Amino acid sequence: MKAKQIISGIAAVSTLITSLTIGGCQSAQSQQSGDLMENIKAAKHDTIKTDDKFKQAYSDFSVELFKKSFYDNQNTLISPLSVTLALAMTANGANGQTKSEMETLLGKDIPLEQLNSYLCGLTDELTSDDGFTLCTANSIWFRDDEDRLKIENDFLQTNADYYKAAAFKRPFDSSTCDEINKWVSDNTDGMVDKILDEIPYEAVMYLINAISFDAEWESEYYNHQVHNGKFTDANGNQTDVRMMYSDECVYLKGNNCTGFMKNYKGSEYSFAALLPDKDMNISDFMSSLSGAELNRILSNAENCSVETKMPKFEYEYSAVLNDTLSALGMPTAFDESKADFSGIGKSSNGNIFIGRVIHKTKITVNEKGTKAGAATVIEMLDSAAALIDKSVTLDRPFVYMIIDNSTSLPLFIGAYTGI
Repeated sequence: MKAKQIISGIAAVSTLITSLTIGGCQSAQSQQSGDLMENIKAAKHDTIKTDDKFKQAYSDFSVELFKKSFYDNQNTLISPLSVTLALAMTANGANGQTKSEMETLLGKDIPLEQLNSYLCGLTDELTSDDGFTLCTANSIWFRDDEDRLKIENDFLQTNADYYKAAAFKRPFDSSTCDEINKWVSDNTDGMVDKILDEIPYEAVMYLINAISFDAEWESEYYNHQVHNGKFTDANGNQTDVRMMYSDECVYLKGNNCTGFMKNYKGSEYSFAALLPDKDMNISDFMSSLSGAELNRILSNAENCSVETKMPKFEYEYSAVLNDTLSALGMPTAFDESKADFSGIGKSSNGNIFIGRVIHKTKITVNEKGTKAGAATVIEMLDSAAALIDKSVTLDRPFVYMIIDNSTSLPLFIGAYTGI
């Protein structure tokens, strides 16, 4: 396992791009419209503060997406917040069965119009301060070809109102590719410096969500708290690791696991780890986990001294989420004959549908904090020293999260298996 010195602090970035093709803190760029779409500007909209109904829907989607993404005992990391925001933006252009399936997947019985208000409220609640930063940014880029693509202004306006999505009309040539890559880099603090190699002829629109998270541990690990140790991976093999020791004060207990929480500076966000019981492997534990169980675990956190040991780790993860999202309940969006994205606009080349959903992430956890990044592309085509009470040693596969403490909702969720 690689272990190397990284920039001091935690940085987690998530970028979501929706590509339509044929056949917390807002950045300055996300607060204003693109220079060719000055008539589309964010208007003040009612928001709904997170409540039990929304939290349950968000947690259920987060856990089910995570479970479906976990495959063959491999290290896994997703950002449910990024995927949710981008899919919700896309759903604002969906109608009929396509919209119904996306609403049900993201919000259960919450209508899309209310879900927009909930997500607007959630992102407004995500805070930044000295020592920790969480920023979000959204934009929509579409091809400057009115003979080929007719865009619905209501679609652009809705996403501007609720997601502050800037709108850019561009020629979709190499200069536009460079401009999109620069926007992504600027809005992820350079964590994702390139998201597109080129813009294919079939592409008519990109919807982009970027999330950057940067914070330090509230109590970082000092040299004397880092020692050589062993980690048993999901295949039963032992590897040498650098193990970080600390005493924490929040203990987690589930039906089949124990764990702990460790605050980042400012105590607005936390790292949470869940270690399956010794007689349960990581795959079985993942199968047993649900949104309701995760909520119960986090809600019943116990304040007591916890001796913890955690390995320094780093890995990358990537997956195509088409089958995952279809299995979770939105297959119509991927069906070239049945998908209905007429709310986005019309293409003279045929019906618009989702071609691929690609999610890529990277994470590093070390003495100073955590550094993570994620990029997701949705490609749309058409038919064209205290008294210790508890102890948790993460020396075998475990699940971890970055938690927003005000809502107890996961912004990132992953599994470290050592493979």
